Amino acid sequence: MKRTLLCLLFLCGPALAKENTLIMPGKSVGPITPRSTRADLVKAFGAANVKNATIYLSEGETVPGTVVFDKDPKRRLEITWTKKKLVGDVKIVGSSSLWHTAEGITLGTTLAELQRLNGKPFKFSGFDWDYGGLIQGWQGGKLETSLKGVWPSLNPGPKDNTSEISGDREFSSDDVLKKNFHITVCQLRMELNR
Repeated sequence: MKRTLLCLLFLCGPALAKENTLIMPGKSVGPITPRSTRADLVKAFGAANVKNATIYLSEGETVPGTVVFDKDPKRRLEITWTKKKLVGDVKIVGSSSLWHTAEGITLGTTLAELQRLNGKPFKFSGFDWDYGGLIQGWQGGKLETSLKGVWPSLNPGPKDNTSEISGDREFSSDDVLKKNFHITVCQLRMELNR
């Protein structure tokens, strides 16, 4: 009986953290808040799921950081730290994830769905460079307020020929949607501390 109870207690902590996958811009990513330390991550997710790692920023720049759930792409988080050893940024990258905003925005959310949620067209940078697909502005739409402190990046589908929407230029979601590309969210970066 004791062994069963201990197993349940051991599994319960990470399971509870798994259930809280809501991104609240500027406030929290699941149980992670602006006051979270590495010890808090270990407490929330279990020591085996919190590892030191090198985090890629852009243009070849990396920083020491932490990865949570490094072997589980749907739960994986990349974390950078402030000088005070508090969570700085939290990033999710890939094609799908359990982490999501209240509106349901997550990895794999389509360009069309983003525009629908925003209530109007928005701007993003062209593909095929380090800042490719980064949302440049919501143009006064609903997501300008609700996603404050969250920077989504987009990625074309594997069969999309994006040569006409590539490079260091801005594009309107409305214009690109007319071309029938399969563009989705491939990254969400949340700023909790700067």
